[in-house]
Amino acid sequence: MGREVSRDVIGALRDKNMITAGPRSPTPGAPFTYVTTKGFLGYFGLDTLRDLPDLEAFEGAGLLVRSDEAPVELPATLTKQDRYNAHDVTGVEDDSRYG
Repeated sequence: MGREVSRDVIGALRDKNMITAGPRSPTPGAPFTYVTTKGFLGYFGLDTLRDLPDLEAFEGAGLLVRSDEAPVELPATLTKQDRYNAHDVTGVEDDSRYG
């Protein structure tokens, strides 16, 4: 399940230790992939990625902006616990694949 994301969004999420580099995709062109960190899950109060809300529900409710110009607001700092957990990687598709 791949999604195209702007370089600015990727950079902002990496700066906040919310994501880290994942394995290269086996699809043509071998695009980079990224995985969420435990810091991401902790910040949003999630135990696993399966706890994320359904994307289609957000779209249907008009809560998701599909635009390259969509504003991105991330917290200026993470808590000490978030920084500690940020190095524990949680996989995008299957948590067990990444440790």
